[in-house]
Amino acid sequence: MKRRNWILLLACICLLGLSCQNSKKKNTPEAVTESFAKAFYTADFTHMYEYTTKKSDIAVKTMQNAMKNHQERLEEIKNNKVVFDSITVETCTDSTATCVTAVKINDVPRQDKWDLLKENDEWKVTLVLP
Repeated sequence: MKRRNWILLLACICLLGLSCQNSKKKNTPEAVTESFAKAFYTADFTHMYEYTTKKSDIAVKTMQNAMKNHQERLEEIKNNKVVFDSITVETCTDSTATCVTAVKINDVPRQDKWDLLKENDEWKVTLVLP
């Protein structure tokens, strides 16, 4: 009986360790860029807020408000088929990074550059209004 308890405890510890490693992998510049870009290319504003800095909320809100007047276009964008060819970290320091995405949106190739900042120990995309 004691042996079974030890095996169960060991299995739980292993699973906990694996789940912690998976959450660390999601907090990389590449992973955050991919999640944000997917939300950006499909007008998923809820997830855009999740992957951008607090200062970028104004830019996301401006895009969201602009799309309210163009419901047909918004529906088209939401149905975009997004396929990532590559995500490359161009520069990276302890608190900043720049990633380049090569992506196909509805089979049309596109390349974009995204700047990221570390905010509360999490990578976030930073957006600025032109």
